Amino acid sequence: MKPWPKYPLVYEISTWVWLRELSERYERPIPLSSIPAGEWKTLGSLGFDAVWFMGVWER
Repeated sequence: MKPWPKYPLVYEISTWVWLRELSERYERPIPLSSIPAGEWKTLGSLGFDAVWFMGVWER
């Protein structure tokens, strides 16, 4: 694992919107605990240092 950068690039996702879109794409409910591996790979390939799941604790 590389060291945390002084000024990290953070990719913010509107969690509930993203989960709804994934559920529609995969034609089944997709909870945060069951994100398909390909989706994580896609996020990882974007070049950001971290992902912020906006609103994840609000429901």
